[in-house]
Amino acid sequence: MPNKAKHPAPDFETVLQQHRGIIFKVARLYTRNEADFEDLVQDISIQIWQSLGNYKPAYALSTWLYRIALNVSIDRLRREERRQRHQEVFEALPHTGQPGQPSGRSEQLHRWVQALPPLERALMLLYLEDYPHEEIGEMLGISKSNVGTKISRLKQRLKKELK
Repeated sequence: MPNKAKHPAPDFETVLQQHRGIIFKVARLYTRNEADFEDLVQDISIQIWQSLGNYKPAYALSTWLYRIALNVSIDRLRREERRQRHQEVFEALPHTGQPGQPSGRSEQLHRWVQALPPLERALMLLYLEDYPHEEIGEMLGISKSNVGTKISRLKQRLKKELK
């Protein structure tokens, strides 16, 4: 049987020092301001640290780092786009009374939705905007059937709480 000796993982700090140009270059391309740049550099660095034990020396370290940096950046961009869609849906909820302030039953619904955990809040907002379950599932990264189950449970909770 061939000897499959495991190579020790490269030192994290050394990798960051020697290849910070890759991380910075990718982060600059995927951000618009300094705060987002710093956050993305940190996210990429964390992912490198978590994945360093999985690095295989058969691949160039720089190629592996680019892959991680790009994947983290694209994932972050997708999350931000979903967050923006959710915010737009939330802002589009019908309001009666003063601009920006719901009233009556609408106010109760508004407060109830605001109190939900983030995933359930997004789910409810998209449901109230009449998005099909399949699209809601795609936006939130859950299955169509899971969307239906969660909406059903949320509606039951809402009925109990608004009585």
